[in-house]
Amino acid sequence: MSDTIPLIDLRMLAGETRTATVQAIREAAEQVGFFAVSHTGVHAVVVEGAFAAARHFFDLPAAYKEQWRYRDTALNHGWVSTGQESLDPTRPADRKESFTMRNVVHTSARDELWPDVPLRDAAFRLYREAQRLAERVLVALAEGLGLRSDEFLAAHTGENQTLRLLHYPFDARPLAAGELGAGAHTDYGSITLLWQDDAGGLEVLARDGQWLAVPPRPEAVIVNIGDLMQRWTNDRLRSTLHRVQPRTDGRDRYSIAFFCDPDDAAEIAVVPTCVAPGEAPRYAPITAGEHIRAKLKATY
Repeated sequence: MSDTIPLIDLRMLAGETRTATVQAIREAAEQVGFFAVSHTGVHAVVVEGAFAAARHFFDLPAAYKEQWRYRDTALNHGWVSTGQESLDPTRPADRKESFTMRNVVHTSARDELWPDVPLRDAAFRLYREAQRLAERVLVALAEGLGLRSDEFLAAHTGENQTLRLLHYPFDARPLAAGELGAGAHTDYGSITLLWQDDAGGLEVLARDGQWLAVPPRPEAVIVNIGDLMQRWTNDRLRSTLHRVQPRTDGRDRYSIAFFCDPDDAAEIAVVPTCVAPGEAPRYAPITAGEHIRAKLKATY
């Protein structure tokens, strides 16, 4: 993994090593837009429980999963079947299915949104731990940019934080030209956390135009910068194109993403420490809700 993206030990955020670690996180976000973090505080048993719940749900018949279909970008919750989503509009639809859960703390009380209790409970547990990890990363990014520690936190109360279970099934049929597990795309919001199984397939686009594989590493969580964070920081932090190769080796791939996005009403205005003296910001202010809803409507 160190050949592709930096690996940062979050234990080093404590004590005298904090400043250097914050700097390492900022530099990775500036130069690559992707990095991995270890010793995250997220319990392995919670992650394993979420993966088990995901495999159980995706193994169910399509007719059953259809009851929980994703129908509303405002709610941003539900099952998306293979071929329904296209992250890269220039290529065939993605070879993956997913179950998306926005603001699990709020929706967990709505029985009609959930296929079964085990999935809801497993998602809730990981969602809460992912929130805490995302908050630590947001604080580190703010400090690295010379901002108040809570500069980004204030805009992230959970309204637009989303957990997504992903399944990339093996399919023996020939691939269509340009077909991928997930087409090349950037993420829409602030930061994304990603847990991978050991199947691999994630690739990031390097500055030289080459696609680089990000091998799975069980003890690490992948972090990447989203479009709104790039805009917020006047292009100082990078939202990097990435994609997932389709399964051709007889194995399925599972992953879990946590999208940490600002609240709908949060105004995303370029932070002053990212504007050089005498220069104007590259972007006008925009609300996070405007940006995210437009992106979702273009995807589904």
